[in-house]
Amino acid sequence: MSDSTATAAPPGTVWKQGDPAMPAEFRDMLVRLLRDEHLENNDNPEYRKILGNIASAGLRYAPHSRAMEIEAEIVRQEVEHGRIVAELLAGLGATPIGSAPIKQYAFHIPLEDWIDLAWFHALIDRVGLYVGVEWTGSPYEPLAKVSPQLEADEEFHTKSGFRHLREICATPEGKAAAQERLAKWWPAALDMFGKSTSKNSPIYVKWGIKQHTNEQLRQKYIAEAVPEIARLGLAVPDNLANRRFL
Repeated sequence: MSDSTATAAPPGTVWKQGDPAMPAEFRDMLVRLLRDEHLENNDNPEYRKILGNIASAGLRYAPHSRAMEIEAEIVRQEVEHGRIVAELLAGLGATPIGSAPIKQYAFHIPLEDWIDLAWFHALIDRVGLYVGVEWTGSPYEPLAKVSPQLEADEEFHTKSGFRHLREICATPEGKAAAQERLAKWWPAALDMFGKSTSKNSPIYVKWGIKQHTNEQLRQKYIAEAVPEIARLGLAVPDNLANRRFL
């Protein structure tokens, strides 16, 4: 990778696929983000395992046909996202990823019932929504073109999760169970943004690959997610409780 102190391109600069003027550091950081830090990538068999877990839980635990339809559409969209990211990486000349492990531990938390899956969509997929927003207006033209679709799809996923949760919380028993399970999913969601002291975070911002640092984006997430959870009649755990990455 080139010197991280290199000067970023002037605002408004846009690079197309294969542009020989694309700075090496920009290209390397974009590949790092899409291949090593981003989940969705059909070239990685580990991503397919995650999708299999989500699909299995959705079809096994959905309480009615409409919920099954929603889950099927979510999986379809996630497969499309995996194709899009794989094509973006190929366009950047990146080598196939192989069976790289999925680092984010939230994707390894067992989906044991419908409540787990509802929180997964409401909170973990919501992180994907913020990723899509961050990529809007990207200086890499192919990424900028697909970002609105990724953002819209992830918004559908998180809204579906809250839709499921409203049904779950309609009974005292369901509401109590959802509150108990929130203690597991809330810290996992906040940890998805990475360490506040990440050395790569300001470099992403410098090049316009991201618009916010990890901690800035985490605080934005908290400010917008907490009111939605409160509308369910639930209390959000302490933001530092059971966290792994601060």
